[in-house]
Amino acid sequence: MNAPASARLDLITTWGVIRLCAENGRLLWCALPAKHRTAANAPRLIARQFTGAPANRRVLRAAEKFVRACLLGRTPPAAPPLTKPAAAFTARVLAALQKIPRGATRTYGDIARQLDVPRAARAVGRACGANPLPLFIPCHRVVAAHGALGGFSAGLAWKKFLLAKERAG
Repeated sequence: MNAPASARLDLITTWGVIRLCAENGRLLWCALPAKHRTAANAPRLIARQFTGAPANRRVLRAAEKFVRACLLGRTPPAAPPLTKPAAAFTARVLAALQKIPRGATRTYGDIARQLDVPRAARAVGRACGANPLPLFIPCHRVVAAHGALGGFSAGLAWKKFLLAKERAG
């Protein structure tokens, strides 16, 4: 049996490469470049490069439009079809994240209570950390108790940037 055909899109930015991967007509993952120090300028797209199966390029083109809108602080178009997480709890957390309005934040505890597991704030944090699709599933909108930023897979500069862009838009 053949391995599933996948395609990749590298969006080269001034902060590094945003890498997107699609498989079987769905966006599989999105990797943001780690940006752990405060950046003076917003990330700017410089170039793009496709690799892999052409059948998934439609998904990647839609994902590119979504990413461009996020970087510019605009309301993004509808996200392309996304791959579903395997773990049931993670799927519930990520679905809850998608309901957080642009520019708003919720705490890990808020999400846990929303899911009727009020003592699972740390588990919510782990599910956010395992999110394979930051930007598309907005884990950057989840903060620690008392408004502290908490963590973000690509670093706090990204989290601050994304929240600021959403609030400004």
